[in-house]
Amino acid sequence: MNDKVPTMSKSDILVEQPHQIQDAMMMKQNSEGVFIAGGTLIQLNWEAGQPLSPKLINLESIRGLKDVELVECDGHAFLEIGTLTTIAECIDNLMIIENAPLLVEACRKIAAPAVRNRATLGGNVASGVGDSIPALLSLDAELTIRIQDKTKNVKLWEWLQFQKETPQTDFLIMKIKIPCKMKGEQSFFRKVGRREAFTPALVTISAQWKKISTDELEYIRIAVGGGNNNPSRLIIVEKIIETNRCNEELLKSLYLEILDEFVSYSDPFISESYRRQVAANLLIAELMEIFAGREGEEL
Repeated sequence: MNDKVPTMSKSDILVEQPHQIQDAMMMKQNSEGVFIAGGTLIQLNWEAGQPLSPKLINLESIRGLKDVELVECDGHAFLEIGTLTTIAECIDNLMIIENAPLLVEACRKIAAPAVRNRATLGGNVASGVGDSIPALLSLDAELTIRIQDKTKNVKLWEWLQFQKETPQTDFLIMKIKIPCKMKGEQSFFRKVGRREAFTPALVTISAQWKKISTDELEYIRIAVGGGNNNPSRLIIVEKIIETNRCNEELLKSLYLEILDEFVSYSDPFISESYRRQVAANLLIAELMEIFAGREGEEL
């Protein structure tokens, strides 16, 4: 008797092509279908031996999910990026280069050029672990999400927390809204891996800040992710920096706080404690440069 479970080939998969968001949501609600755009994550999972969904819902024909626009709200300027915008398009788009250079820098560090040409920003975010997420958290990004027949706006960090506590699959990220870069804001993005390219990062850290004086910051947003880490803001670390003048003792206490606040994971190659130490060392080194008077990078 042959007890082997038959494997599904690509030819067994049904691919549906909705032209409207409401059609895509109906297809999703009525089946176990999976949304797909660039398809790079599904391809990677399939090559790793994970089973394919019997039904894919291809979003590429839906208009409006690829627009990049400048909008104003309550006197502030924002960049709205449709989630079908590819990673490569984020790198080359002049509006994104001018108004969200930190995102451009993050996108440059994602995978190889061939992958960036197919992979979408929305897919990178929807994965929950994409390397764009720490940069978007530092930028205080907001998502426009469709859940069933309702559209809602939610901060990226809130959505990540909700997905961690109550995972849900019946959603579609439509747009990513980012406050445009303001005068005096500075930022950095760092990705550390076991080798230069094509491997998951050990850790990825990102930050955006604005100075009051040489040793004081008006605000700072720090995010950590990379690999299979759940990307998150280091809220306690941020508050300590914002409410204190920088000195040697503060940096020592921050190192310990980073180790405590950053929750990572172990795999067969790297321990959780090592990942936390890498993140802490990297972030302290960046903070030392910030308070030593380094200007933010021209990304």
